[in-house]
Amino acid sequence: MGMRIYEVDITISEVEEKLKLLNGTKSGGPDNLHPRILKELALKIASPLARIFNESVNSGVVPYDWRIANMIPIFKKGKKSDLGNFDICSMQGLGKNLKEKVVKDFEVNGKWDKIQHGFTKGRSCQTNLISFFEKVTDLLDKGNAVDLIYLDFSTVFDTVPHGELLVKLEKMGINMKIERWIRNWLKGRLQRVLLKGELTGWREVTSGVPQGSVLGPILFNLFITDLGTKSGNVLIKFEDDTKLGGIANLEKDRDIKQEDLDDLVNWSNSNRMKFNSEKHKVMHLGINNKNFSYKMGTHQLEVTEEEKDLGVLVDHRMTMSRQCDMAVKKANVVLGCIR
Repeated sequence: MGMRIYEVDITISEVEEKLKLLNGTKSGGPDNLHPRILKELALKIASPLARIFNESVNSGVVPYDWRIANMIPIFKKGKKSDLGNFDICSMQGLGKNLKEKVVKDFEVNGKWDKIQHGFTKGRSCQTNLISFFEKVTDLLDKGNAVDLIYLDFSTVFDTVPHGELLVKLEKMGINMKIERWIRNWLKGRLQRVLLKGELTGWREVTSGVPQGSVLGPILFNLFITDLGTKSGNVLIKFEDDTKLGGIANLEKDRDIKQEDLDDLVNWSNSNRMKFNSEKHKVMHLGINNKNFSYKMGTHQLEVTEEEKDLGVLVDHRMTMSRQCDMAVKKANVVLGCIR
């Protein structure tokens, strides 16, 4: 399917709505404009901003100031000395409006990934977990052994090749004006890190989708749309968190899942990307589970008995007791503060 060409219309009301949703407690970006100012002046500045946004998208020209960003590291878990345990975020303007246009366009034309739950209307972390574990518990209730493989794609955000990304967008039939804008947006991007009031120098972003941006995860989701399985095993995605699960009663069941993992490795090689296999893990479920081993390339996957899945602790017995204990502990801390 080739690219289509039509005018992109970002309305004043859409811009005003996004401005009113800004978090007034966040810090300003490289332009030193505080979000609270933009939020308070939403009614006045929505019209000129909408005009600027439409001119930018339909002309395919991205102003230099929109290609620079302050990145703020956010600690996730583990050791703080490991840079891989930090996420980064930034503030974006036009990206929020354009994201909705892109998602809606692909949803209407049936090109959106059916197993992707991130940034999709009516889908979320909750629908991801419910859909996946409904299938898994059904298999367990029927007396099957089940193996779950947790795939961590967080490192590949930085290695998405821009050329291959743009080729995929073209094949998926994205609006040519939006594709041209994205191409210009990815070119010559600069970012710097803001930490405790101190700024690093500017560095050029030469690969990957822009982390912390609104459009970044959407582009990543579209890039991995053709990442799937041919075996019928359960595969479900949420941005860079992907889970693979299926029956593990016999050696042939194990071989089928291993073939799926081999296909994922082949996909990564053909798309010039590299997975961090050390972060992929396998969880064995079921009383009669034979604890089969799996490999991602040459790396044998580590076995885990408990995994944090989209914020919810899941263990090999499929109980939520630890999650409940943590929720009670947090509630007690809040109650203690109130008292």
